[in-house]
Amino acid sequence: MPSKTLPTTIKQALNKAIIKLKRSRIPEAFLDAEILLAFVIKKNRSWLLAHNEKAITKSQSLLYKKLIAQRSNWWPIAYLIGAKGFYGIDFIVSPKVLIPRPESELIVETVLEKISNSHKTFSLIDIGTGSGCLIISILKNDKTNKINKAIVIDISSQALAIAKTNAKKHHLTKKIKFIKNNLLKDICLEASSKTDELIILANLPYLTKKQMAEPSIKHEPKKALLGGADGLTLYRKLKKQLELIKKDYAKPITLICEINPGQKNDFKKIWSQTIFKKDLAGKTRLGIINL
Repeated sequence: MPSKTLPTTIKQALNKAIIKLKRSRIPEAFLDAEILLAFVIKKNRSWLLAHNEKAITKSQSLLYKKLIAQRSNWWPIAYLIGAKGFYGIDFIVSPKVLIPRPESELIVETVLEKISNSHKTFSLIDIGTGSGCLIISILKNDKTNKINKAIVIDISSQALAIAKTNAKKHHLTKKIKFIKNNLLKDICLEASSKTDELIILANLPYLTKKQMAEPSIKHEPKKALLGGADGLTLYRKLKKQLELIKKDYAKPITLICEINPGQKNDFKKIWSQTIFKKDLAGKTRLGIINL
């Protein structure tokens, strides 16, 4: 008699997993169950569905049950499979870095558009790089050859290690300088970069404590999400640092920040000259400041 706790076919495994995920109120139970089983048996989802009467091994069943249990506790799919797609590129992720979000692709599009429409050369700084998805996506999609320097900064050594791994995966290690630092504190821009216009990317933690209660983010690094009482503490700190840098940098500086749509008015109080940009959903997503 088959075991009641270990399903033996793909169809049985999926059905059990879907029921468990639904009980935990996971929004996309069907999709998540398929993604995780495809990951376990090392096949794509199309193959999975076309061969749903195929048996899975005991070890596959045990691993699948473990992953479904974790997903039922709201562990993100990206952490469970160790990867996340962003701007058409695959990135390695772990609980040490924030999971790349589709809305952050607007930063990449904005930078690429600015560079392609200019005759200048550029240096890029990516503050709070995490997985490195922003700077890597920009460099892989830039066809202009106008980026002379790319620097990524993170306060977390573990995040920088993942960013370096992703840079190596996409053959960009030689093009990126990695710095462990608290925002732009004591950053000294090299003389050679002062001939370039500077673009600074700042996708900093901007959630409030109330927003941190959302179950879908409970397993992501708190430091990468919580931005103080109103979510803008680090942006105020960055402004003070930028004021010092600007005194010694003659070329234009463009700061591109991702924010929560509800922070527009408060963000405007920090940088009154901010130009806001909406995402595809029509929500204010970026604050662009020319310094």
